[in-house]
Parts: sequence; structure tokens; C-alpha cells
Amino acid sequence: MQYAWHKSIKTGLDQKPWKSFDGVPIFRLRIKEHNVDQIVLSGNWGQSLAFGPAFHQESNLPGDGGATILSSHRDSHGIFIKNLQKGNVIEIQDRSKQWHTYIVENFNIININRDKIIKTGSKEALLIVTCYPFDALRAGTPLRYIVFANLKSS
Repeated sequence: MQYAWHKSIKTGLDQKPWKSFDGVPIFRLRIKEHNVDQIVLSGNWGQSLAFGPAFHQESNLPGDGGATILSSHRDSHGIFIKNLQKGNVIEIQDRSKQWHTYIVENFNIININRDKIIKTGSKEALLIVTCYPFDALRAGTPLRYIVFANLKSS
């Protein structure tokens, strides 16, 4: 993933980690307080979500206003999510090497069978979504834990 990410930055073109992969690196996610440094992949399906956090393509890119939404598995690459606290700093690097800095503001739990993820309108924000509860013995519950982080003002 790192190699494909660095090649994407260098060439400006989509670079798959391997030929049959169903996504491409789109961002770098960094949370220094929790020693997180991961490559975010395009599309929240199949291989992309299995190998790292995934970008919801129906959401906005950082810098475009509105909400950027990422999904991550609670028991693998997203295990850090349960430890996030208000005030933590989350950084997203885009493919033009620009960093977007967000501050964790709030958390919410929704039931996807009856609730929708609330986008933030025109306010730029980052939402990180994972399955809940964190210690569930079986996957597939309808509950989702959402981290809300707002763009840090300059």
C-alpha cells in the first residue's frame, strides 16, 4: 500500500497495489497520539475495506467542503477508533501532498437500519465510521460508531 501511495503521489496517477486490486490509494491518514499512519483506499467495498480504511466515494474530498467519510474495521486497521478522544488531531494527506487537519469533536452511535449518517452540510468535516460494539463476538450488527472531527481553522 505504501509503495502504491508514494507512486500515486509521484506520478499523479491511480496506482493499484497489485493488478487485480479493486481500489487505489487516495489519502494518507495520520493520528500521532495513537501511532496511526495508514493508507486510505478508494471505495468502501471488497478488497479496499479488507486492506485498510476506505473512502466513501459518495462523500466529499478533503478541501472540497462538506463531509469526508471513511470506514474502517473495528477489529483490525480501525482498532484505534475506540481510543479516540475529543481534541485528538487527525491529519489527512491528499495526493497533491497537502495536509488537512481535523480535531475530534464528538462521537455517535447509530443503527443503520433506521438512521442515516448525517453529513455536515457545507462545513468541512471528517467522519470515521466503524462497526459497534467494539467487543462484539460476531460481525454484522446494524450499529455503527461514528467519530466526528471538524477541520481545524487556521
